[in-house]
Amino acid sequence: MKRFHKILYHFGSFLIRYKRQFVVFSLLTVGLGVLESLQPIFYKQFIEVLPKGQWSLVVSVLVLYGMVRFGQLVTDLLTYIIGDMVLIPAARDARLAVFRKIQDLDFAFHLNKSSGSLISAIKRGDGAFFNLFHNFNNQLRIFINLLVILISFWFLSWWVSGLMFVSIIINLILIYFLVKYNILTRRLFNKKEDDVSAIIVDNLLNYETVKLFAQEDYEYKRLKEVFRPWLKSLWRYANSFRLIDASLGMIGNTLMLGLSVWGAQAVFGQRISPGDFIMMLGFISSFYWRFFDLVYKLRDTAKNYSDLEDYFSLLDEPILVKDPQKPVKLAQVKGEIVFDHVWFVYEENKQSALQDFDLQIRQGQTVALVGRSGAGKTTVIKLLLRFFDIQKGRIMIDGVDIRQMKKSDLRSLFGIVPQEPILFNNTLKFNIAYGRPGAGEAEIIAAAKMAHAWEFIKNMPRGLDTMVGERGVKLSGGQRQRIAIARVILKNPKIIVFDEATSALDTESERLIQKAFWRVAKGKTTIVIAHRLSTIVRVDKIVVIDDGRVMEVGSHRELVYKRDGLYRKLWQMQTGLIE
Repeated sequence: MKRFHKILYHFGSFLIRYKRQFVVFSLLTVGLGVLESLQPIFYKQFIEVLPKGQWSLVVSVLVLYGMVRFGQLVTDLLTYIIGDMVLIPAARDARLAVFRKIQDLDFAFHLNKSSGSLISAIKRGDGAFFNLFHNFNNQLRIFINLLVILISFWFLSWWVSGLMFVSIIINLILIYFLVKYNILTRRLFNKKEDDVSAIIVDNLLNYETVKLFAQEDYEYKRLKEVFRPWLKSLWRYANSFRLIDASLGMIGNTLMLGLSVWGAQAVFGQRISPGDFIMMLGFISSFYWRFFDLVYKLRDTAKNYSDLEDYFSLLDEPILVKDPQKPVKLAQVKGEIVFDHVWFVYEENKQSALQDFDLQIRQGQTVALVGRSGAGKTTVIKLLLRFFDIQKGRIMIDGVDIRQMKKSDLRSLFGIVPQEPILFNNTLKFNIAYGRPGAGEAEIIAAAKMAHAWEFIKNMPRGLDTMVGERGVKLSGGQRQRIAIARVILKNPKIIVFDEATSALDTESERLIQKAFWRVAKGKTTIVIAHRLSTIVRVDKIVVIDDGRVMEVGSHRELVYKRDGLYRKLWQMQTGLIE
C-alpha cells in the first residue's frame, strides 16, 4: 500500500503544478458526469407527457432535453481541452524528471541496469501516465453517474436504492482482490518483457559482433528461449482479465434481472408508473454499462499503476555519490592531484581495488599509469571523477578534497579520451563540439586540425555535417580516437585523461594519434592509462600499479633498468628488449 501511495504522490505532484487548470478540469468532469446521467429521466417525461396530447408540454421537454444534450457536448469538449492543458505539460515534466534522475544516478546504477529494461520502463511509464489521467477522468464521471442513479432510485424505492448500493459494495470488494491479482501478474509480465527487450537491445548494439561470428541463428534461438517464460507470464496476465469478466458478469446480470422483475411487478401493483419503470430500466442498463466501464478502467488503472511503478521507481533510486551541502568551487585550477592513503572496495565483490594508494601529480606533469589487467588503473580514474566514493583516505585537486566539490564542477575540469570512444548518432560537428556546445565552426575546424582529424573530415561529402552513425560505427577506430581528441582540444580542460588505445590501430593512425596527444597534453596535467609501453617513454613519471598498490614510480629509463622491477618485466614481455 505504501508503494501505491508513493506512485500516486509522484503522479499527483506533476499534475498539481498546473493547479488552476486541474481544478477547472475536475469541475467540468463532475458537471459532465451529471449531464450524462440525466437521459433516463427524459424517457420518463416523454412517456408521461405524450399521452396527454399537449404539444406545448412535449416541446418544453424536447427543448430541455436538447439543452442538456448540447450542454453535454460542450462540456465534453471543454473537459478534454482543459484536461490536455494539464496532461501534456505534466507528462513532459515527468519524462524530463525521470531523464534527469537517470543522468544523476551513480555509475554503479548504470553498470547494473540494462539499457533495454530502462527503455522499456520509460516507454511503458510515459504511456501509462497518459492512460492513468484519462482513466481518472472516466472514473470520476462514472462515480458521478452512479451517484445520480442511486439518488434517483431512492425516490422510487429506498429498498431498490439500498440493494444497488450493497451490490456496488460487493462488486468493489471483489474488484479489489481481482485487480490486486491482476497487478501481480502484470508486474511479473513486465519483468519478462524487460528480459526480452534487454536481449533485443543488446543484439542491436552488438550487431557487428553477431555478424563477425555468424551467430544470427544463435541470437534467434536465444531470444526464442526467453519468449518461453514471457509467453507463460502473458497467458497468466491475460487470464486474470477473463476472471474479472466472468466474476462481475455473473453478479451484475443476476442483479439486473432481479431489479427488472421487481420493477415489472411494481407496475402491475401500481406502486410505480410505467414512466418510472422505463426510467428505471434506462438507469439499470446505463448503470451496468457504466459499472462495467468502471471495472475496465480500474483494470487499466491496475496495468498503468504497474507500469508507473517501474517508471517512478527511478525517481526513488538513491544517489550514493552525493554533492556536498556547501560545495567548494576552485577559482583558479592548477591541476595538482594527490591520492592520500586511499582505500576503495567495490561493493559487489567486496575485494579491495585500491589499498593504501598514494600518488602525487604536479601541475602540468604527464603521468602514466601502467600495470597488469585488473591492477586498478581504471579504478584510479573512476575515483578521481567521483564515479564512486572512497572508503578511506582523501583525493585532492589543488588541495581541495574532491568530496567538497559538486560532481559537475569536478568533472568539468577534465577532458577524457577513452579507450573506445563512443560517439553520438549525430554529425561530426556535434560530436567535436560536445565538450563545449555553441563553439563556432572555425574553432571546431581548428581543433580537428590539431587532432589530425581534419585530413579525413574534409574529404567526406558533407564534411563536418557527416553523420557518424550509432556509437560512431561509420568511422574507423583511429578516426573515432581523433574525434575524441578534437573534442578535448576544443574543451581546453586543465586536466586530461588519455586511456591510450593505439595498440589496436594501424601504424599510421597510431602515429597521428600520438602526435595529437602530445599537442593536447602540452602545458596540461595529463594522466595516461598505458597499455602499450612504447608510447609512454616520453612521459614525466610512470606509476606502476599492482593489486591496487603503487609498486614503482619513476621515469622510463629509471624503471627499465631497475633489477627485478615489475615495469622491467612488463617492458620485456612487450618488447623483448632491455635498453
